[in-house]
Amino acid sequence: METILIATDFSPAAKNATEYGIHLAKFFNTRIILVNAYPIPPTDYETGFSAEMIGSLQTAAMDGLENLKKEITETQQRDFNIECVSDMGSAFDIINNAAKKYNADLIVMGIVGEAGIVKEHIIGSSAVKIGRKSEIPVFIIPEKAKYLPIHKLGFACDLDKTEESYLVYLAKYFSNMFDAELEIINIEKPTEELSPAKSKSSIFVEKKLEHTKHKTVYSTDENVAHGLKEYFDTHPCDLVIVNPKKHNVFHNLFHESVTKELAFHLNIPILAIH
Repeated sequence: METILIATDFSPAAKNATEYGIHLAKFFNTRIILVNAYPIPPTDYETGFSAEMIGSLQTAAMDGLENLKKEITETQQRDFNIECVSDMGSAFDIINNAAKKYNADLIVMGIVGEAGIVKEHIIGSSAVKIGRKSEIPVFIIPEKAKYLPIHKLGFACDLDKTEESYLVYLAKYFSNMFDAELEIINIEKPTEELSPAKSKSSIFVEKKLEHTKHKTVYSTDENVAHGLKEYFDTHPCDLVIVNPKKHNVFHNLFHESVTKELAFHLNIPILAIH
């Protein structure tokens, strides 16, 4: 672990995510890449883009990043080797390009809570989109989630052909990195029966995690997101791992309605892995 990218739009939610990212950088002793994407200014056919306006946006963005860099260095009294990146365009494109350019190992982004409906769709959509599509692990930090030492990881896994993917290995990797207990949570519908395929996957998971402190939990609910939220409300953990790829049933976690249920309302950091 060498580089952590922290995306910010200087909002309170982003500030909270930045603080979380700083703790991760201290834990792993990594450098930090601060990234800000500023929007393309509105225009029309007559006036076009104003070079002065674009220059002002660029200056304001870089000033904000440099001030944030200075604040981090002064408050932490530590040289993280921070670099600042700012560009005009969509948050997804700017963050994704910066992550590739600087070989980021983790991306950290904030997401607002239910109190900010407009921000939920603007900031939240960027975090969710990157969480769904980025090949790099993405930490999505809810606005009210504060950093705590990670002692317990909750891994939302449906145990469907798990042996055909790297998910168990990635979950084990993060569990070992944090020296944390791994809790695998499988939510099934009340009428669903344990198929031979899932039974095979369960045996595979147990074998691969033989020397990792873990436990597997089976629960039932008609709605996967509701079942997970209910579970984590009564069984707190420090980080929830999800896999939002289409080959896994949990890609539904990142549909808008379920995102509101988990990412916006769970108040536990989410780590999207692929």
